[in-house]
Amino acid sequence: MMANGISVFAEHYNGKLEPVVAELVTAAKIIQKETGEPTSAILVYNGCDTILDEIKTIGVDRIYVVKTEKGMLLQDDALSQIIADMVKEINPSGVLVPATPTGRSIFSRTAVKLGCGLTADCTELLTGIRKDGSYYIKQNKPSYGDNVIVTIITKESCYPQMMTVRPGVYEAADADDKEAEVIHMDNVKVPESGVEVLEVLSSGPDNDSILSAEAVVVGGRGAAENGSFDLIERFADVIGAAIGGTRPMVDTGLVPFNHQIGQTGYTIRPKICISLGVSGAIQHTEGLKDVRLFVAVNTDENAAVFKMAHYGMAADLKEVLESYLDIYG
Repeated sequence: MMANGISVFAEHYNGKLEPVVAELVTAAKIIQKETGEPTSAILVYNGCDTILDEIKTIGVDRIYVVKTEKGMLLQDDALSQIIADMVKEINPSGVLVPATPTGRSIFSRTAVKLGCGLTADCTELLTGIRKDGSYYIKQNKPSYGDNVIVTIITKESCYPQMMTVRPGVYEAADADDKEAEVIHMDNVKVPESGVEVLEVLSSGPDNDSILSAEAVVVGGRGAAENGSFDLIERFADVIGAAIGGTRPMVDTGLVPFNHQIGQTGYTIRPKICISLGVSGAIQHTEGLKDVRLFVAVNTDENAAVFKMAHYGMAADLKEVLESYLDIYG
């Protein structure tokens, strides 16, 4: 039987669906408009059915389910085998996976078990059509130090086309009034894992997640000088904004990797973005989408960031922040 359908891996944690799943449903629907293929979610879970109820209205046509007797957290050896067996039976032409630590870990193993490829960290998915009329997915991603965007195409007749997609690059799909058909795959066996989880510790609160924040203050290379980053932290706290950074800020250790914005980091869609000491290189600005108010401060009046900012100030960010904090801080 010919492979058909676009499946989305329904990643979840503590009974809650990861927000990126709704974004992948949007990507799947875009492909569906071109190819006419059905969309589906792949779900492996245990416990109550709250997570299943949530996925029913996320916008896919079907949900393929394996319910386990115990949790599978970090047991990627067993979980990847379950998913590989599910994919063999579902036989989709494409599988979209969140480019998260969990998605990368599970599906690198799944790809080996299926003998198929896996494109990592895609930032755009497009469709192409072959001479025989069949469709394929163009998997675009940054490469060569983020200096170019490359298009990867899975070899013809090699299915499924499997790829991880970065969080934030697609808008989340709206809830659908029509409930998806649920298909329980009771024939799929749940193997024993060689991993035993002894304890799970919280990494601490993440109150300033850049993925959900409406306002984000972004520090660039210029923010790492003369104690400016301390001022940025105070400023962000006063206005209630999350803090993001460019790659140089991550390399210096001032900003954690999960707050890096750009082609090698996250794509965000804040209402307000205030860029401080950011040059505006495309490697960074590709991570900013649909910003309603963009304000930039840079000493270089010719900085590329001013071309996309709604308001720009050619000034020393330290002087600007000190003046603001003297009044409001």
